[in-house]
Order: sequence, then structure tokens, then C-alpha cells
Amino acid sequence: MDLTLWISFIGTVLILALTPGPSVLLATANSMKYGAKKTTGTILGDLSANLLQIILASSGLASIIISSGELFQLIKWFGVAYLIYIGISKIISTPKIELNKKNSKDRSFLNLYNEGFLMSAANPKAIVFFAALFPLFINESLPFIPQVIVLGATFLIIDGLSLFVYAFFATRLKNYLEDNEKVHLQNKIVGSLLILSGLMLSTVRRTNN
Repeated sequence: MDLTLWISFIGTVLILALTPGPSVLLATANSMKYGAKKTTGTILGDLSANLLQIILASSGLASIIISSGELFQLIKWFGVAYLIYIGISKIISTPKIELNKKNSKDRSFLNLYNEGFLMSAANPKAIVFFAALFPLFINESLPFIPQVIVLGATFLIIDGLSLFVYAFFATRLKNYLEDNEKVHLQNKIVGSLLILSGLMLSTVRRTNN
């Protein structure tokens, strides 16, 4: 694994992990209702779905590398454009975040796991996201599978730690997550960083090719 690309990948994923998306909101809401310990089920379910999506996306990328190196380069540029698109979307979007405040009966670990898995697996954009993101950080001169394993494990660890932090501090973060103005400001900052990251990666590609 190219160390420079890996560090760039870590930075990009950390930026993405800062944004409270559906997975964060579900983990936070469940933590407030059932406790941080049981919410581990929700988080593991989400990460399991992400792992499946990474495998599916990487399988497609492996086929493309074998069939056409030029097409893989095109996908890399698509990844740059997609990263910038995500950044712009976060800047212009108006967040409407609502945490479920209704009391619910106690639920099992397996039930919460299934909820987290289904919520993440039901998002078809996730496969597109992984297929667009990973090529940006893959060195074609190195073996493909080990690099994907490193990128996949890195993403799951960072994403998982982010969800655990949100779940652990759920009560304290509740007021923040329900303040749309604060979340909107954070989205603007995160969006700007994503655009900058995409532009920097595009420069690296031009230099290397």
C-alpha cells in the first residue's frame, strides 16, 4: 500500500466521518433509548453492510483493471468529480435533522443489528460511493487486493469509531444534532474540505500520469 495515498485516504474518511448522516443519527437515537452498549448492535449491523458493499464495489473494480487500465483511469477521474460533488452537495443542502423522541420498548441486540444492517444496505448510493472513492487511492503498480483490504479495513475502523463516539456521547450531542444551523455550518466546513481534497487528488493524478 502506498503510504502517501493511505494517509490521504485516512484524511478524507475522517472528514466524511465528521458529518452526521443517517448512520450517526440512528446510532445516536438508539443510544439514547436503549443505551450505548446495546447500540453496538446497530453499529455492527451498519459496518457489516458496509463491508458487503465494499466487497461488491471492489469486485467490479478488479474486473475493470483486468479488462482496461484506461477505463480504470477514467473511473479515478470520476472519483475526483464525485468527491467534489459530495462537497458541493453538503455546502448547499439544508439539514433537517430530527431525533426520534418517542419511548420504545426494549429491543434485543440482534434486532438492533438487523436495523443497522438494513438501513445501510438499503442505500444503493453506498456501492457507487465505494466504487468512486477507492480508485483514487489505489496504486496500479501494486497488487490490487491487498490495497483494497487496507482501504476497506481503514474505512470500517474510522467509521466504526466515529459511530461509537457519537453513541457514547449521545445525550451531550443531542442538542447539537437538533440545531440545524450548527449542523449546516459543519456541513459547509466539511463540504469545503471535501472539495479541497478532490482538487488536491486531481493534481496528484496529473503529476503521476
